[in-house]
Amino acid sequence: MSRLRVGDLLAHNAASRPDELAVIEPGGASLTWAELDDAAHRLAAGLSGLGLKRGDRVATVVRNGAGAVEALFASAKAGFLGVPVNYGLTVSEVRAILEDSRPHAILVDRAFVDSLGDVMASAGVPVVVRGGIEGLARDWHDADALKLTGGTYDAGAVSPDDLRTIRYTSGTTAAPKGCLSTHSQILASIANFYRELDVPAAPFLQLLPLFSGAGIWMAFAAAYHGVANVIPESFRPADALEAIGRYRVGHACGVPTMLGRMCEAFEAGDYDVSSLKLFGYTGSPMPPAVIRRALGLLPWSFYQGFGGGEMGGLVSYLKPEDHPRTLDDEAGLARLSTVGRPALYAEVVIRSLQDGSPAIRGEAGEITVRSPSNFSGYLNRPDETATTLRGEWVHSGDVGYFDAEGLLHVVDRVKDMVLSGGMNISSAEVEGVLMDHPAVKAAAVFGVPNDDWGELVTAAVIAKPGESVSETDLIAFARLKLAGYKAPKAVKFVDDFPMNAAGKILKRELRQRFATATA
Repeated sequence: MSRLRVGDLLAHNAASRPDELAVIEPGGASLTWAELDDAAHRLAAGLSGLGLKRGDRVATVVRNGAGAVEALFASAKAGFLGVPVNYGLTVSEVRAILEDSRPHAILVDRAFVDSLGDVMASAGVPVVVRGGIEGLARDWHDADALKLTGGTYDAGAVSPDDLRTIRYTSGTTAAPKGCLSTHSQILASIANFYRELDVPAAPFLQLLPLFSGAGIWMAFAAAYHGVANVIPESFRPADALEAIGRYRVGHACGVPTMLGRMCEAFEAGDYDVSSLKLFGYTGSPMPPAVIRRALGLLPWSFYQGFGGGEMGGLVSYLKPEDHPRTLDDEAGLARLSTVGRPALYAEVVIRSLQDGSPAIRGEAGEITVRSPSNFSGYLNRPDETATTLRGEWVHSGDVGYFDAEGLLHVVDRVKDMVLSGGMNISSAEVEGVLMDHPAVKAAAVFGVPNDDWGELVTAAVIAKPGESVSETDLIAFARLKLAGYKAPKAVKFVDDFPMNAAGKILKRELRQRFATATA
């Protein structure tokens, strides 16, 4: 596909639209394409002056905003490998990532120095601080001063096939793994995105963290389109809706939890969201109740993208035309339980969970993908790389099947399937049923170890404000719509779910909490 490098996107926009806005921080700084290009160049040159060269690794602990985008493009221009670090992790988790990735330099916001300073100092590499170094006892570098010192790098030597990033998985079920990907892989995914969808030439709203694969993808996709990226520091539903009207945002993408909370804020407030034409959702299964509510409430077109870090982006799309225009469209509502059809460039094969052979249509198995966006493997994990990347095929760890229309259904993660009494049960299916109850705001389903059954189907539920429902009522409600073995055997009411900074529910923590309580 394209032989561009990521840095070429920035260079092209700086040359063709230098005075148009590239990054907008609501209530904060804005940068034009020329200013962003200059800032990224000076940061790349400053890091080169510290001795970094093409192929060296730069870890970044930077909040959402212009600085995060600048850091992404600086590494891309100079051929460094970016290592974006989730700033919502614990100190021990950050230490594990730094020890695994062994960066040659670290770029950090001053706000994180107090909590992570010792961990970063122990890495034994130059640390560059955004926001000033006054009062710091350590001999670290001020980012603004570094960008004035100069240095040289050869942007022309960077190859589209060079590794561009080591992005650590969200770690919702296990320790994070470093996914290796190249310039050409992410650009292939973005190019296909624009072939699949009619994306408005208007600002994007960045709802996702810029340490996540989807957030980085969105930042580069905006640059590919030559439009501004509106980047709040963090997600607040009311602020997101307000930003849509203020900056005339045309496209946004978030996880299902975000869309649900934006619906709640929209009903409670008064917002002009007429400029937004396209809203995408990805990252986890969309509860049917949430998308039905959004379709009836918000005047937007919707798409769903299915993919993941190992697949390098989105490989299947449920497009706007597959979302019903009215809630009376039964066929359209049925399509909402799918993730659409494979993207033009992605070959998707369902393989048997027993022997890995191609499954027949309608039979559930592991989703495997062959595409030019597939990742290059895991850092320092040859065995896990061999398990996930087999020849040209990524074994996604997702269970799914194709229906008679060729629509792809994602049943669950292999690791989230509940195995009870010898039967495989989709946690996503049970969650969807529970969220159809009028008193339920959100549900997360998982298996709790049991000596007799292997695992018991267990649900953690958040009730809607002012609503009351009992465990017995919810179990009975689920049994009306599900086979008895699928219905939850226990319902635990919680005020909120443990989530990572990318907005994904940490089921392992729920499983541990309630397994201990059950024991």
